[in-house]
Amino acid sequence: MRNMTRDDLRQAIFGSFDGLTSALGVIAGLLAAGVHNGGRILAGALGLAVAATIGMGAGEYLSDTSRNRRRALVMAGATLAGSVVPAIPFVTGYGRSQVIACGLLTICGALVIGRYRGYRITLCILAIVASLTVALSVLVA
Repeated sequence: MRNMTRDDLRQAIFGSFDGLTSALGVIAGLLAAGVHNGGRILAGALGLAVAATIGMGAGEYLSDTSRNRRRALVMAGATLAGSVVPAIPFVTGYGRSQVIACGLLTICGALVIGRYRGYRITLCILAIVASLTVALSVLVA
C-alpha cells in the first residue's frame, strides 16, 4: 500500500465498486430465480468474479493508450476482491443468515471504499446502485 499512487487508488475504487455491485446483482438474481443452494450461489458468484476480473483488467489495459500493466492489474485485483466479498457467506450454505451476511458484507465493502472516496457519497451511490441492481436482477429472474 505504501507505493500505491492516486491512479492506483482510482482503479481500486472503480474495480472494487464494480465487483461489489455485480456480484450482488448475480446473487439477487439467483435468489429471485429460486436458487436456494449455497454451493450454486457461490458457483454463480465466483463465475461472475472470474469473468468480471478478466473483463475489467483487460478492458483497462486495452482502453489505456499507454498500455499500463500496473493499472490493469490493480483494476483486475480490485474487481476480484469486490466480487468475492458478497459471496463469502454462501461458503457455509444457504439460509437467511447467509443472505443477511451478504448484504452486510456488501455494506462493509462500501465503507472500506468510502474510506478512500468519501463515506456519504459512496454509501448513497451504493444504496442507489444496489437497489437498482437487486430490483432489476429480481425482475429479470
